[in-house]
Amino acid sequence: MERPGARCSPDSYTYTVLISWYCRIGVETGCRKAARRRIYEAGRLFRRMGEKGLKPDVVTYNCLINGLCKTYRVERAHELFDEMLKKGCKPNRVTYNSFVRYYSVVNEVEKSVKWMQEMVARGHGGATSSTYTPIIHSLCESGRISEARQFIIEMVQNGHLPREHTYKLVKDAIEEAHEEALPAELCQSIDYGIKERFQQLLRMKPIMRSVTR
Repeated sequence: MERPGARCSPDSYTYTVLISWYCRIGVETGCRKAARRRIYEAGRLFRRMGEKGLKPDVVTYNCLINGLCKTYRVERAHELFDEMLKKGCKPNRVTYNSFVRYYSVVNEVEKSVKWMQEMVARGHGGATSSTYTPIIHSLCESGRISEARQFIIEMVQNGHLPREHTYKLVKDAIEEAHEEALPAELCQSIDYGIKERFQQLLRMKPIMRSVTR
C-alpha cells in the first residue's frame, strides 16, 4: 500500500488494525522481552502515523494504552493519555479501564478508584462491571473486605451484575473476616441475575452451534 503507484494508501484505520494486532500479540506472549518488542513496534507505527499526517482516534489510543499498561509501561501510557486530552481526542470507558486494571494489579487500589471517579466526573463514561471487578478483587486480596463489600453494593445499585466468581469471592471473604453480610435483597437480586444470564447462554448455544456448522 505504501509503494509508489498503489491504488490506495494506508489510512488511520490501517494503522489502527496493525497497532491493535501488535499490542494483542505482545500481551499474549509469555516472554516479557518479546512483549516489549511487540509494544515497541506498535509505538513505532503510531509515530509513523504522525509523520504521515494521520490522526489517531480513540480506538488507536486505547489499543496502545492498554498494551502499555499490560506490559507495565504506565508512564508512557500516561503520556499518551495527556496527549489525547491536548489534541481533543475524548477518552472513553475503555481508556480509563486500562489504568484501573493496571493499578489494581500492582495493588495501588486508591489510584484505581481515583481513575474511576475521574472518568465519571469528567463525563467520559460510567463505571460498569469491567471497572468495578478489578477494584473489588484487589481489595479482597489486600484484606480490605469492608471496602470490597461497599463497592459490590454500589455496583449492583448502579445496575451492573457482578460475575459469579467476583460475587463468591466477596461472600467468602466477608464470611472469613466476620464482616457484616451483604443485604439479603441484594443477594437475591444477584442470584437471580446470575441464573438468568446462565439461562441466556444456554439458549444461545444451539444458535452458535448451527452457525459454526
